[in-house]
Amino acid sequence: MSEHSTDPELLNLGLPEDDPEPGVTWFISLVSVVLMVITVLASVAMYFAFVEGEVDRKIVDQPAVELQELRLAQQEQLTEYQNYEIEDAEGNKLSRIRIPVSRAMELVVADARASADAVKSDDAGALVSR
Repeated sequence: MSEHSTDPELLNLGLPEDDPEPGVTWFISLVSVVLMVITVLASVAMYFAFVEGEVDRKIVDQPAVELQELRLAQQEQLTEYQNYEIEDAEGNKLSRIRIPVSRAMELVVADARASADAVKSDDAGALVSR
């Protein structure tokens, strides 16, 4: 076994002792355990944040195929001429034509201008007859 020297001359030389002080050992052990726990918890938090971000990016934020197909079909209805049939209240089938929205807006504006011109001409005729 190791023998501890109690000779004051040897202690003053600064020679290391075989056993470190228990207080220093406990302090270093406690600090090491705390740092390890912090490192593990930080790693776990980073992992789950990364997993959540990947799930959001790859699954949640991806539009459904059916939704994309529906949007394309609706866009097609808004931009192309189409024939379609409807049933009235008595069960008769009526044929209808669907026109693009841009063309419908042009027709509405042209109709509004024509009716505005008609109103102006009627007002002007009424003023002249007075």
